[in-house]
Amino acid sequence: MSANRRHQPKRVSNMQRNLRQPMRRDQIRERRARGREILTIKTQLLKMIVSNLQPLGITEDANFLDFAKALKPAQQIPTKSVMQSLLLKVYKEKEKELQSTLTSVEDIVLTCELWSSRSEDSYLTVRCHFVDNLGSLKSYILRTTGLFGDESPANILNQLSAIMETWHVTEKVHTVVTAGMPQLKGSKTRWTHIPCFSDILNAIFKDVMNNNELSSVLNKCCNIIRFLKYDSEAEKELRELQGKLHKKQTELIMCSRDRCLTWLDMLQPLDEQYSVMMIVINEREKTDLILNESDKKNIKNVISALEPLKEATSMFKGKGFETISVVVPVISKLMDALGEEAKRKNHVAKILLSKCQLEFGNVNEHKLATVTFLDPRYKNHLRDNAKNLAIKKIMTELSASKENSADKLKVQLDKYKAYKPNAQESNPLAWWRYTGKEEFSLLSKYAVKRLGVVSTAVPLEKAFSRAGDQFCNLRSSIEPENLNMVLFLNSNWSTQS
Repeated sequence: MSANRRHQPKRVSNMQRNLRQPMRRDQIRERRARGREILTIKTQLLKMIVSNLQPLGITEDANFLDFAKALKPAQQIPTKSVMQSLLLKVYKEKEKELQSTLTSVEDIVLTCELWSSRSEDSYLTVRCHFVDNLGSLKSYILRTTGLFGDESPANILNQLSAIMETWHVTEKVHTVVTAGMPQLKGSKTRWTHIPCFSDILNAIFKDVMNNNELSSVLNKCCNIIRFLKYDSEAEKELRELQGKLHKKQTELIMCSRDRCLTWLDMLQPLDEQYSVMMIVINEREKTDLILNESDKKNIKNVISALEPLKEATSMFKGKGFETISVVVPVISKLMDALGEEAKRKNHVAKILLSKCQLEFGNVNEHKLATVTFLDPRYKNHLRDNAKNLAIKKIMTELSASKENSADKLKVQLDKYKAYKPNAQESNPLAWWRYTGKEEFSLLSKYAVKRLGVVSTAVPLEKAFSRAGDQFCNLRSSIEPENLNMVLFLNSNWSTQS
């Protein structure tokens, strides 16, 4: 190589020259804005994934990528590994926020749900509930943990204790409401154990439906719906006939055997549309699906027995969690309605009523009557003797504290007993935080603590309806390694943030 060429200066490209020059302020702002936009897109994508309980791998699904490209061709979709890192980051942030929130909370209620995935792995999902300073009931998932096939009371209680210790709430927890864990009955714990109310009602109905005659006709109804729902030609024919005969085209609903009100959702439209269904069934020669007169009568009896249950549970607000004080009014309303239906010789209602009487006993002597008395909406649902028993029990518990004078307590309790009931749509927790605290200062803290106990271990929208099954199916599809984080954020990551 010649000396002239060796000493020739290197050529510098425009890109290299630009990189050597310091960035202008507008360039810095533009780069930061692009970074924020990318992070926002990733975060919103993660929020969509956890809110809909989708696996993180959806970001690499070909159909999803085609959909995203159709919306914005230039948009880069983050890979599964990128989303995995972001999931962990957001989970840690929200976990820290919740830990900070719980440090100032005095009284905590836990709910515990035992459930199984499609692979039959069993999990324990634990939520915490507390009443904030404004009188709002707050609920957050703490953890979902695998039981690895060991559903013994000892293992469940050990897992529960470990979760309490991890979150530093062991001394704050006074009540645990459980679902799917009958094996815990009789276990000795430092906290009060209460079974989930929806679990009890669903178990009662399931027991009634185990009657051979009823079981046979209900299985036949399931087969009718299954045939019409999954045979596309049969369903098409049904819809055409409904149109020609000017019949209402109602949705074909398959019940969930573990949720009693889904039976009503299935049977009501079947009963209304059976005459049209019968035409399709006959044409297809599905003789095993033909209902006889006895079958039809049993279906009507089941519907008439379940309608009071639907009406009674409408006293729950319908979404989220409801204070346990509503349980006694619901039981009372249900048993009264079943009693009237039994008088009309409905044998299903009669059996259901006897099962409820066996389970709940005398409503006014129910162990939750004291909590009902503390709810200004429902205290007058109790008879006077039940109110007096509640007063006596509250006196005993509160008089144990040297700060409370028995005479002053009695005066306030009698005054509260005579107090005009609040509207059913009002918030009893907020009332005790403000009005109740001013009027009955000795009772307020105790009432908030007792009313802060929830009635179900799962949100009400999943307790009785098909939404519960849909939710269970979705969470079963989540990767096991992400399950805890996804369910945590699904519950605790506000859609408003």
